[in-house]
Amino acid sequence: MSAITPSSHYVLVDEPGLLLAQCRCCGEIELYFKTVTMALNLADLYALIRRLDSLTTASRYVVGLLDVRDTLVRAGFQAIGLHLTEGEREQLARGLNLACLRLDLDLLTRGRLSSN
Repeated sequence: MSAITPSSHYVLVDEPGLLLAQCRCCGEIELYFKTVTMALNLADLYALIRRLDSLTTASRYVVGLLDVRDTLVRAGFQAIGLHLTEGEREQLARGLNLACLRLDLDLLTRGRLSSN
């Protein structure tokens, strides 16, 4: 999933079926997972992580994404749900947490480390 050019975005997570990248100019985080594409700010990213972590164990999940966004107008849609299996929920949660760790590391080092 490499539809993002490296010059315009900082790739946080790139694995099969999941891509998280941060825009270099505005800091917005773009999430591409399954058939869902979302633009998130940091508060939205943390809210989505909390939402996934709060789910009880089940074989299938429906995550209401409006629970993550603060208003209907800002979200730009009326209703959407993400249907996940346990494995997909774990993959998404792991990828979101990895993205947060990379953002934290970048803040700690203030960009002084090379990307490899």
